[in-house]
Amino acid sequence: MNAIYEQLIDSLALFYLVHAIISLFISIIASEFLIYKFKSKRIQYILFFWVFNIAFPIVGYLMTAWIVYYLLRVKYDKQLQNIHSINMIEFENEFPEINRVFGEASMDKLLSSEEDTNNSSLKMKALVSLADNTGKSDVILIKNRLSDKNDEIRLYSFAIIDKLQRGINAQIHEKMQLFEEDKDPVTKAKRAEELAYLYWDLIYYELADSDLKKFIIQEVKKYALIALEFNPENEKINVLLGKTYLTQNEVDTAQEYFTKAIKYGINMDFIIPYLAEIYYTKKDYAKVKELLSTAKGLHVNAVLYPLMVQWE
Repeated sequence: MNAIYEQLIDSLALFYLVHAIISLFISIIASEFLIYKFKSKRIQYILFFWVFNIAFPIVGYLMTAWIVYYLLRVKYDKQLQNIHSINMIEFENEFPEINRVFGEASMDKLLSSEEDTNNSSLKMKALVSLADNTGKSDVILIKNRLSDKNDEIRLYSFAIIDKLQRGINAQIHEKMQLFEEDKDPVTKAKRAEELAYLYWDLIYYELADSDLKKFIIQEVKKYALIALEFNPENEKINVLLGKTYLTQNEVDTAQEYFTKAIKYGINMDFIIPYLAEIYYTKKDYAKVKELLSTAKGLHVNAVLYPLMVQWE
């Protein structure tokens, strides 16, 4: 038995000796192919392939051939040489000249400027650009032009506001029909959530006059609470209710919903500005400072960052 074992050991030793010699031979050949394309020390290639082939008997031979083939065929992007000698004048001339369409002034200053022929044309371009992607601040700018001296500016501003309001009302009408017809509690709650947001858009964009504002706020609450009955842990609806009650200056109820939103997983940094406003209304200035100091995520908010720095 020992003789068989010793014979097996001798056979393996002989096999690995032959394998090591063959691997070294293959490694030398592989390095000869690569040394002409990749400027490096020959010994590094030989050592790499030799260890590689030793680790993978027989299979390593084929893989070595594939690696050499791939490295010889691969192409790299050309790299710039002597970049300090680039002609910057010719380099700059390749880029088109860019000019401000509305001049150096802000959009607000441009739209509120005194009327003349040039300003009228720029105002119309500015209104067209605002109409393409209307945010809350854009709506305020457009509404300010409803009293513009120029008839075209005034009428176009009204058309933009009217289109936005009609669009929201049309969606409310459509969702209202679906809400009333739907019998499934899951989809009915979803419709209620959509209606709450649509009614809130009328408040958010300041499209409701004082007479309708109270009614619209009640509609926001009504449908938000329906959605909340189905899913009390809906953090977005809790935020919406918090903002709705904050609009009515019911700070305690608003704080309750904001706290629930945080509990159910909403990002704390998103809620902190609202909570800070609530504590400021309560004249708890120490709490305001404490909240803003913990809102690290708001340091990248261009609107709130100056306010945070002031409270630090």
